[in-house]
Amino acid sequence: MSRGSRSGRQQRALAVELLRAGIGVAHLLGSRRALGRPAVLARVLGVRQLTQAGLVLRASTADANTVSALVDATHGVTMVPLALVDRQSRRFAVRQLLIAMLLTVLEVALVGRGGKR
Repeated sequence: MSRGSRSGRQQRALAVELLRAGIGVAHLLGSRRALGRPAVLARVLGVRQLTQAGLVLRASTADANTVSALVDATHGVTMVPLALVDRQSRRFAVRQLLIAMLLTVLEVALVGRGGKR
């Protein structure tokens, strides 16, 4: 692999993880306006997103992006029953599902078909 394409992948990976970190910060800031369960969930998700971004950037490997995609996909799947069953949390769950789908797609796009890097 040429140095230029490696650098391009690293820049794309940085952009994805900065987006993730921004989402984490938004969760934390949003939790200040929320009360009860939504506030707790927003804080937990904010910390998780920031931690995940830091770990993936630190590892800087395709495997880290793959694991990150699996974490996001799992989070998205857990939001489906919440959206279907809990009317109070439906908007939150749908937003989380969309965020999880976006981040999963972005992480998978970074890994590609998994060829040698």
